[in-house]
Amino acid sequence: MFLQVFAHNVFTSAKAVFENQLVFVILGLVILVFLILRIAKSLSKMSFNKANNKSGYNS
Repeated sequence: MFLQVFAHNVFTSAKAVFENQLVFVILGLVILVFLILRIAKSLSKMSFNKANNKSGYNS
């Protein structure tokens, strides 16, 4: 951004910057959803035995 040459039409430049930011936001959301789905899938494959009596508390 420091070496950016200003275009004659500032509106076109601002529109291009907005479109680039929009693309990065959408790309970030897609990656986030993909990661959440992968984590949910891996957690659903895990088996948690709730009847395990190996806890430190005995009554």
